[in-house]
Amino acid sequence: MNELLDLTKVPESDRIAFYGALFALAFADDSIDKEEVELIFSVMELEGMSEVGRRQVQSYIIEPPSLWACLRALSIANEQLRYSLMINLVDTAWANDELDSNEEEGIILAQRELNISYEQLEAIKQFIQKVREIRVRGLDDNYAADALKTATAGLTAVGVPVAAIWFSGSVIGLSAAGITSGLAGLGALIGIGGMIPGIGVAILLGTGIFMGVNALLDTGDKSKKAQHQAEKERKAQLVIKNMQGAINQLVEQISSLQERATKLEASAAEAEANQEAIRLLTERLKFIQQSVNKRKQAYGVA
Repeated sequence: MNELLDLTKVPESDRIAFYGALFALAFADDSIDKEEVELIFSVMELEGMSEVGRRQVQSYIIEPPSLWACLRALSIANEQLRYSLMINLVDTAWANDELDSNEEEGIILAQRELNISYEQLEAIKQFIQKVREIRVRGLDDNYAADALKTATAGLTAVGVPVAAIWFSGSVIGLSAAGITSGLAGLGALIGIGGMIPGIGVAILLGTGIFMGVNALLDTGDKSKKAQHQAEKERKAQLVIKNMQGAINQLVEQISSLQERATKLEASAAEAEANQEAIRLLTERLKFIQQSVNKRKQAYGVA
């Protein structure tokens, strides 16, 4: 399936399960790191969802859902959605450069529930490794373009639809002059002329390291440049909005725990557990606030 998936047509329950699975895997080692949070929130697209649905996804930063339940809910979902989730799960697992044994088990569970073959999972792992390598190398025109084409060819060789990348966040964070040639290669691979808009936007947006958009999009088409700039700003606003929603829920939860600590006569063990919960939530609150501030500065958002 090479048609790009329209996110607004994906059932809300599937979108909730998709993001829930990412949070669940990130928490598999009983903690969640700043890198994992930033990656997940950069992927999240909650536009068009109900207020209840948005709050549910944002609340996963406090308490994640069951990974198995989320995967089971998506076991017969749209093909692109399933492959995109697998790509994002692998990327999330490696976000902090460590792979916990529980995260490994989560990846194996996802492979089974999402009906991903061993060969496809291996190709996805290689793709993510290459993407992460490009991120670390930074701006290297030829290398980034060639590496992206090679890594993507590895996916198509085992039947992973390239269009699934458009719906995933695995390429977010890449920023390389000359990447358009890599994108043109992707377009040729799946029979779409020129650059795939979704993948192009994902790569160009990045997560606060957006660089050289004029050079990247210098095709002589000013309207296309304006369109990409508008999409960059829209995505930045959405990421900040989603993070702010999570911040609000964290503040509410911390306040509730603090109020409980002062009103209830708890046992020493319960009081200690309550304080530990407050500490963990405050830590998450802090690095999400830092991430929001970084994005506001990067994109000139007030």
